[in-house]
Formats: sequence, structure tokens, C-alpha cells
Amino acid sequence: MFKHTKIGVTIGPACASEEALLSLAHAGMNFARLNFSHGTYENHAALIKNIRDVEKKTGLPIAIMQDLQGPKIRLGILPEAGVEIKTGEMITLNTEKVEYSDKEFPVDYPEVIQFLSTGERILIDDGRIEIKITKISGGKIFAEVIEGGLASSRKSLNFPDSHLEIPILNNKDKEDLKFGLKSGVDVVACSFIKSAKDILDIKFLIADILRETGMEESSLPSVMIIAKIERHEAVENIAEILDAADGIMVARGDLGLEVPAEQVPLMQKKLIDLALAAAKPVIVATQMLDSMREKPRPTRAEVSDVSNAVIDHADALLLTNETAVGKFPVLTVKTMADIILATEKSTYDDTDLPSVRKKGTTVDQAIADLARLLSEEISAKIILAASISGETGRLISHMRPTLPIIVATSTERVWRQLNLSWGVKPFIMLPCHSIEELIERAMGHLKNEKTVKTGDLMIIIAGEPVGQAGNVNLVEVREVK
Repeated sequence: MFKHTKIGVTIGPACASEEALLSLAHAGMNFARLNFSHGTYENHAALIKNIRDVEKKTGLPIAIMQDLQGPKIRLGILPEAGVEIKTGEMITLNTEKVEYSDKEFPVDYPEVIQFLSTGERILIDDGRIEIKITKISGGKIFAEVIEGGLASSRKSLNFPDSHLEIPILNNKDKEDLKFGLKSGVDVVACSFIKSAKDILDIKFLIADILRETGMEESSLPSVMIIAKIERHEAVENIAEILDAADGIMVARGDLGLEVPAEQVPLMQKKLIDLALAAAKPVIVATQMLDSMREKPRPTRAEVSDVSNAVIDHADALLLTNETAVGKFPVLTVKTMADIILATEKSTYDDTDLPSVRKKGTTVDQAIADLARLLSEEISAKIILAASISGETGRLISHMRPTLPIIVATSTERVWRQLNLSWGVKPFIMLPCHSIEELIERAMGHLKNEKTVKTGDLMIIIAGEPVGQAGNVNLVEVREVK
């Protein structure tokens, strides 16, 4: 059975082999996330090769998402056993130190101190430890411990009350991005985005890298830029970020530290609605089936979490530690696919969509709207569209029609990128010169794939001249011959 909601899988030691990746693809993986906070270029190159080999064996598109680390601020080096921090005591962070000494905790980003003020909170190790700044002097931050715990080397620091003006990409990220572009990644996920300027800076950097390396931007569709929403500034600037980015990720891990935890589910719904209205893919991530790192069955709360994200109309759900380092990566993907299918079959998945009008109604939007209306009123089997850049496919997708959206495209990168969009089943077809040629060749392909049979009805979305991006002007119902 065809599932509309896509599944992203973080690839790590638990599922890096070609055999494991093949099983993941058959279980329901639509795109693979490579976390560049970990691993060497040699490791990532081997993973990319294995993913591409699996793609050839299965014939299924698997988009590769490069997730850049971004400006993550961490503690420096602490004793191997860690350092116990007690509630109520006073501690000192020192931005000028690399290692713990004289009861001072090192911080690896000295410049952060200029953005901090007394009374603001700092969360350590994903919020397990909370401190409040009482004084700042020189390179030192003096703080009272609100919630204690065991601190250890390289644990993350979050600043939920502060506005940090830190470059979105450091030198490591720039080198990682260069490697990713040379290796042919399809999507780049950018961490800790604050504004549209961050997205534009990354796009300019990509253009510079392509020029420097001799890769012509025009010879291949652009990589997609996914903005990870995990800072309170990003939530405040979400409209401009959606305009600049190609999609967003609701990164609930860090977001849950930047905003009150009780606001995260509501924020998830709001961000999905806004992305839908902008016709941009939206991915929900972090701890969706977290208990399956150790156990073969998820908790009932996790099953509900996945189901509710489907009901919210997310394009895709992303598994992280569950597959990267968990004991049951393939079973986890299969479990998520089963939950998605069960939810999509139910009446609860048929909730009304938010308004999708954006800056007036264009011809493209009106035709996509009509395609959904037709899908509800006639007994068609599929919606068929041609899309050079992928935009037509994404536009139809954001209307959430009840039928599978079959999209013909001529490039492998768009074929893979469309696998992030809800309900889209892409395939590669050589460029056509007329709508009749497009329909005839697409029908032949779909009959061979047993997607349709003679006598079935199809809703066709196209444009003339064929092959010209951004020119949707036709909707038609055809019987398969």
C-alpha cells in the first residue's frame, strides 16, 4: 500500500552497510540523513556510495540529506569521570579555557560572552543541567545552579533567553558543504537558522563553491536548502525563512530547550500549517520512536506522536538516534511505516487543511486546487504531472489530494528531492515535446509498473510548452488506453 507521508532515516553505525540500507529502503525509507556532526569524509563517502548502490538495485529514489553541524556551542574538556554540579551552588564558566581546572568549566566559543546578560539561563547537556547567570567579568561567566547534574566533556550549551549573533557556518561547516556538493548530495539541512539572511548566506556560499570547483550550477538542479527550526529567533522570523528556504524541519530537540516544552506541540502544528501554506516541504524530527533504540516496540505515547504528526499533514518524519545507533533500525522504519499507513487509512487523517492562499491565487495554485477537487469528486486512480524543477509536484502535494501524485521529471536530483514531498511518487522520463507525447509515454510507463491499467481515469496536470518550468496551465481527465 502506498504511504503519503515520507520517512527520513539517519544513517549511522547501526545501519551503514549496503545490506542494512537495502532493508531500510524496502521497509519504507525515502531519504537518508547524514549527520556531519560525526564521522569522517571517508565514512560519509562510503555511505553515499552504498546509498547510491541501493538506489540502483531497488529502482527507488533515495534523497541524500547532508545535515551541517552549525554553530553548536559546547563545554570543553572535563575529567573523564565528569564533574558533579549541585543544585544551589555557584559555578564559573571560563571562555578562555580549553580544559577544566580550578573548578572552572571551559566553553569552546569565547565570543558568546558578548551576547549574554545577567539573569539569563544557560542549559547544559540538552537541558539536563540549568544555570542562571549572576555576573559576567572578563572571559568568565558566574552562575547559580538551578538544576544540577553530572557534566562531562563536549556537552552542548543552549541559551534560551539570549540573542546570539553567531555566523551560521563555521570553517568546518564550509569544508563539509564543499565535500557534500562534490559528492552530489541532494538536500542540505542547516542548523540553528535565525533569519532569511542565514539562508541567503548559505546560497551565496554554495554558488561560490560551485564556481571554485568548476561545477556549473546551471548543469544540475540546485540542492534544496532545509532550514532547521530550533531557535526562538527562527520561530519569530518563520515567515521570511519560509520565503528564502526550500523547506523546513521542526527540530524538536533543541527547539524544546529554546522555548517552553509545553509550547513545542503547538509550535509544531503552527510550523506545519505555515509550511503548507507556503507549499514548502516540512519535516518533523527528534525522538519520534526514541525507545526503539533499545527495545523492539515503541511506547504508546510515541505511536501517538507519529500518528498526530501524520494527522497534522507533515510531509515527512525523520528518525535520528533510533536508526543511527539503535538496536533495531529496520524494525523502527517498518514500525513507523505501519503507523503512518494505519493513520492515513483512518478518517482522522481527513481534517481540513489551512488556507493555502499566498500572495493572491496564481494560475498554478488554482490548477493544483482544482486537481484536489477532482480527486475527491471522480473515481480517478492517480494524478499525473510533469515537473522539471519539482515545483509543480510540490505545489500539487501541498493541496494534499487523496490520490497518489505521480510526477515525471527528467533529472535524478529532482527525482530524489521530490521524495521529501507528501504523496509524491516520482519517476524519470526523457523530456517530451508535446502534452500528447508526455501522456502517451507516461501511460506506457505506469502500465508497465502496474500503477494503472486500461480503463482507469487519470487527472493530468501539465503546461505548454512542455519542458518549460513554471508554466502549469492545463488540467485534464483522461482514460488509460
